[in-house]
Amino acid sequence: MNMRKTVLTRGVVVITLTAKVYKGTVITTYSSRIGFCGEYNKQILSEIANHFKELYKEQHDSGFGNADKVTYHATVKTMECDVLLNGGK
Repeated sequence: MNMRKTVLTRGVVVITLTAKVYKGTVITTYSSRIGFCGEYNKQILSEIANHFKELYKEQHDSGFGNADKVTYHATVKTMECDVLLNGGK
């Protein structure tokens, strides 16, 4: 990816990681949130979300050994900001 031609957006990002564990008729949902502020674009956020989802899966797979099925999802929410305090341009 050529960063010189990439238009970056400045703002706040929250990535929510969700695991749904299916055991018979019971569905249990686990989730974690990661938040940060900075400059980003859609491609960067997609790559970051996929990376965090894989890490989340690695950390939790062993704990769901007797599950019938486990699904993992990552959602990204953003809010654009004109100025970021403490490090923003």
